[in-house]
Amino acid sequence: MELIFETDYQLILKKLNEIDPLQYGRTRNYVNGAVTYLSPYISRGVVSTHQVLKSVLKEGYKISEIESFVKELCWRDYFQRVGQVKDLNTEIKQAQSEITNYHISSNVVNASTGNEGIDAAVRLLYKSGYMHNHCRMYTASMVCNIAKSHWLHPAQWMYYHLLDGDWASNACSWQWVAGANSNKKYFANQENINRFAFTNQSNTFLDTSYEALEKWKFHLRYWQHKN
Repeated sequence: MELIFETDYQLILKKLNEIDPLQYGRTRNYVNGAVTYLSPYISRGVVSTHQVLKSVLKEGYKISEIESFVKELCWRDYFQRVGQVKDLNTEIKQAQSEITNYHISSNVVNASTGNEGIDAAVRLLYKSGYMHNHCRMYTASMVCNIAKSHWLHPAQWMYYHLLDGDWASNACSWQWVAGANSNKKYFANQENINRFAFTNQSNTFLDTSYEALEKWKFHLRYWQHKN
């Protein structure tokens, strides 16, 4: 997958005008979905969330038709507001539970977890500075809820490599996955990853039910080499 983020402002505006919010809502969870790829420009103030919404609404869409798209814009603004009143380097709602380390596994850093969807996403992150939102969640779930790492250092690792690096969105999302900014931890199993990342793996350590993942005590020897 080749991703090129243009720096010419007119080309960025062209990308803004080509947004299809209906297709976005139908496909955004898939790694090849109709996402806007505008996050680097929003995070750097080249365009604003208000500008994006205004551009879409001028095409005649009703808010009720494009609710999924509008919600994502609202989440980005909400995370910014949270960052104004909270120290995002500490837990927002409650402490993350079941922590065994404050590092990040080298299997994740080296894109060698053995999970094809996650490893491909990490390689793309290094190559392009971008990772699909669902893949960010998959990675955070593996790191925090399977390898039992505290969210902060891994979130900093991802933030360092992201071209659209936005600490508020990044930190709040990692805390949400880890259960520090939500009432329940987020888990992704192999079936979910196969579906949205177009992989076809089976018999992996994630190839089980969500109930089993939440209860399973993963063999930590797999993650013993940490950065």
